[in-house]
Amino acid sequence: MNCYRDFLCMTLLCLFMSMLWSCSDTQNEVTVDDPVRYSVVMKGMSFSDESSEDEGLSEVTVFQFGDGVLYKEECVSPDNEGRTDMFVVGDTRMYCVANASLDAQEKVTQESDFSKSVISSVDGENSAPCFLSAVKEIYAQSDADTREVAVELKHGVARFDLNTSADDNILISEVTIDDAPAETYVFVEKTRVSDNTVSYVKNYAPAFNGKDTGAFYVFESTKPVTATLRGTYNEIPVRIQIEIPVVERNKVYELEVLNAGATLEGVFVVKDWEEGETVTGKPDTELGITISGAHCVLPEGVSVDFDHNVVDVPASGVDGMTLAFVGDTRVDITRVEGLTEGLSVGDVSVEDSDDGIVSSFDVSVPAQTNGRLGYSVFVHVKNALLSDSYDFVEIRVAPSEHQIETVEIGGSVWMAFNATSPDLEDQIYPLDGLSVEDMYKYNWIGTVGGLFQFGRQYMYIPWVGYSNPNNLGGQVQDIPWQSPTHMPCPDGYRLPTREEFESLLPKGQAVPGSYVAGNGEHITATLHTSEGTLVTPTGVTGTQRYVKFTSEDTGRSLIIPLAGGKGDKSSTNNPGFGKRVVLWTNSNSGCPGGYALAYWLKFENQDATTITEERLQMEAFASVRCVKITE
Repeated sequence: MNCYRDFLCMTLLCLFMSMLWSCSDTQNEVTVDDPVRYSVVMKGMSFSDESSEDEGLSEVTVFQFGDGVLYKEECVSPDNEGRTDMFVVGDTRMYCVANASLDAQEKVTQESDFSKSVISSVDGENSAPCFLSAVKEIYAQSDADTREVAVELKHGVARFDLNTSADDNILISEVTIDDAPAETYVFVEKTRVSDNTVSYVKNYAPAFNGKDTGAFYVFESTKPVTATLRGTYNEIPVRIQIEIPVVERNKVYELEVLNAGATLEGVFVVKDWEEGETVTGKPDTELGITISGAHCVLPEGVSVDFDHNVVDVPASGVDGMTLAFVGDTRVDITRVEGLTEGLSVGDVSVEDSDDGIVSSFDVSVPAQTNGRLGYSVFVHVKNALLSDSYDFVEIRVAPSEHQIETVEIGGSVWMAFNATSPDLEDQIYPLDGLSVEDMYKYNWIGTVGGLFQFGRQYMYIPWVGYSNPNNLGGQVQDIPWQSPTHMPCPDGYRLPTREEFESLLPKGQAVPGSYVAGNGEHITATLHTSEGTLVTPTGVTGTQRYVKFTSEDTGRSLIIPLAGGKGDKSSTNNPGFGKRVVLWTNSNSGCPGGYALAYWLKFENQDATTITEERLQMEAFASVRCVKITE
């Protein structure tokens, strides 16, 4: 289904219904002197002329606002490279929309009202209108006749694709999308217009098998949307429901029906909807605005690169930081990009000093939470009088000093998840809104980590088979496992010793059960089963189980998934999920050549076991749970 073709009829119908948004060239009653000519390149969509067979769009409606007032509305027809010439009336913010007619309303000339423009689903249609939009702020220049501006148009809906190609016996006759938003803001993301919802239905006659690209287009939703698929499997009627917790615009959601024997299940895969290239650029800084160190208030730990307007903030955050500029006139903030919860940028205050006009604003940055990577916030600033004098300040917040979730229990500080690699970015972190235990409950497959051969750094994906698994990466064993060049743990962590395992997991201890750890803590071990059904890209199945070791003295818990393991040089893709825990120690002490020691919890489809320490061939595959290096 083509996004543009499907809604062409709707667009033509709404064109005559809309009082405000007809694609015409109009101008508000504002006196404009010397408009600036721009070469504008529209990105994110394909264009075609009348002679072309390309189904890309040919027109974009552009609304220009300045000082909060509508200056100009016009319809432009970019060439097949997306390029068009436009006149810009002073400093302006352009609102661009394609393939849509906004909801009919009285003529709106105030930007504060226009920016909340709404588009709604059309009665009788089985999808939301598939429109594209963009907001671009530019600054006019008297000598800007050849200036080029890139405007990135983005889809205002999510695309839902249907994929039943896993099995030819799957035939889908109907797909229903329930609880889809009935309307959306055109230029505002991640905000609901109302709680009004609609249902979309698509029937397939004859019944469908394969891939249907663009089966539905759905407005973004901050609440769950449900897809219900009806059809047959080997002529047996089936009904499959897939819940999508959040729907984001400009994303593709592939509804995939998987076959495991005669059991059908539905999953969804989210990926970016990319058409055309994304172009970003920094403004011309020849007349740049730079931070004045003499008038700033910089708390301890903050450093500033005054030549490049880069402010580095420590992971502990700051409060009471003031950034200032000195010039011949006021400096304004035009917009802020990358704001996160708790981070605030105050209004500009102005005072006259011996050095000149001082413009300043306060910044507050919250402390980083565990596992949070570094990020940047961009504060765009502009000289209030000179339209060609603008720049930005980059506020860089350092990564959390506690990147990795840990648990202190049994006398050691353990990583909360299994290892994946030495790289900080590759570690397992809780998803937004989930605690460590929530990850094991609701995203079990995301907690198992990788499998490793003893003394080697290279990770094997547990549910993937390898035709030549003996020493992926060509690395000899590090015996004992301690060299940084072989260590699969991130910096500051290492493989546990036998003594550390014995303190927390004493040999012969029954699990589930209660016992006293080597450091005197009273430990209770319990077995749990996670929510949902195990789904892996290669179809490997198993039971999503984990063991929880809780200190009755401190209340802290260490959770270990039954991630399985594989034998010597195994090529299978099945590690035995849910059957056993196999954890490498760093030792091969007392073992014959080619063997090292591992700690085991062998449940093997049972609900109870005992902890054992056993030798394991070094080229077998087991999990790694790292401990923190202490002084």
